[in-house]
Amino acid sequence: MHFATYSQRARALFLDSIWWTVIVLFVPLGPSPETMPLSPDAFAVSAVLWLLLAQCVPIILTGIFWAVWGTTPGKRALRLQIVDADTGQSMTVNQAVLRTIGYLLTFATCGAGFLWVLFTSRKQALHDRIANTVVIDTRSASAPRA
Repeated sequence: MHFATYSQRARALFLDSIWWTVIVLFVPLGPSPETMPLSPDAFAVSAVLWLLLAQCVPIILTGIFWAVWGTTPGKRALRLQIVDADTGQSMTVNQAVLRTIGYLLTFATCGAGFLWVLFTSRKQALHDRIANTVVIDTRSASAPRA
């Protein structure tokens, strides 16, 4: 297996952030400003709930992509695949669920979980370690060997 590099994974995350941004900006995920309560306490609660929802929906959709495709649109564009770390086979739905929970933790640590890629031999981030997955570069696997 040829593990994806930190920069490949960062580029894929950047591509995924484009569709995440579209969802957060253009899909109504919370109350409209007209329907939000006017009292400061109620407004604060509504705003916090909306922010949590707006952040969690893209991550949950990412988990669904992992469960269905074994990758995200950004990783797919770069021909990266998420597989079981031990067997190299497609990850299971259970691994996709664990990886999604781990992804929430990775983002909750202000992205520090991504830095693990730099220090592990299999280039695993926190969410990969939790789910026992690795991200591989499929171009290397399909390239003819000399």
